[in-house]
Amino acid sequence: MAAKKFKNLTGAGITEEDESKGIKSMSEKLESMCLCYAEMDALFGHKPNVTPVASCDSQAKDSLNGDDGDVLPNKVHNEDDLVQAENLQDESKIKSITHSTQKCNQALTPNLNDKSGSRKRPMDMFAPTYANLLESRQKARETSDNACLEWDRERWNEEKASNMEKQRFEEVKLQKQMEFEEKQHAKKYEFEKEKWICELELKEKQCQMDLTIAALSSSRPIGELERILALINKK
Repeated sequence: MAAKKFKNLTGAGITEEDESKGIKSMSEKLESMCLCYAEMDALFGHKPNVTPVASCDSQAKDSLNGDDGDVLPNKVHNEDDLVQAENLQDESKIKSITHSTQKCNQALTPNLNDKSGSRKRPMDMFAPTYANLLESRQKARETSDNACLEWDRERWNEEKASNMEKQRFEEVKLQKQMEFEEKQHAKKYEFEKEKWICELELKEKQCQMDLTIAALSSSRPIGELERILALINKK
């Protein structure tokens, strides 16, 4: 395990100290840390975590050699032990998966000993969450409807104010037009009145002249009448 961790942490590099000891490659470095690293890596290299039953005594570089410089024996002697370790790992994984599946089945199984006497279906466990979702959806819909109503109310108020302003403008326009027409009628009436008075005065003068001429023609001679007409024309 120490060799595997060393490889994962350091990559493919070696130190100057390793070169001074005659180690020239990463494979030699790993072999110096674990004599059967190549066989173990071939069996467990694809697994993210490996915990074999028989572990090596070589936990670090310094633990490879004893106090007298001899290599300590490794507890893993052959490939059968490695295969047995892999089988044990697979069996433990199967047991863990089976246990988890049983727990899920127990959680989804109806509770027959419920005091209320009701059989709970598997979907009953999601009922509170579904109810909360429905409540949230209903609140969101109410909020949206209230916003739409408020927007319609504001638009109606704006249209009402605009229509009232337009109505006031039309009323003022109509009033001014009526005042203008009334003034025009008054002026026209005054003009017609003055015209009628002038015509009446003219006719009256003409009538008086005719009466004067008639009176003069009956009482005075022709020469005197012509003189009076001449005086009238001068006036």
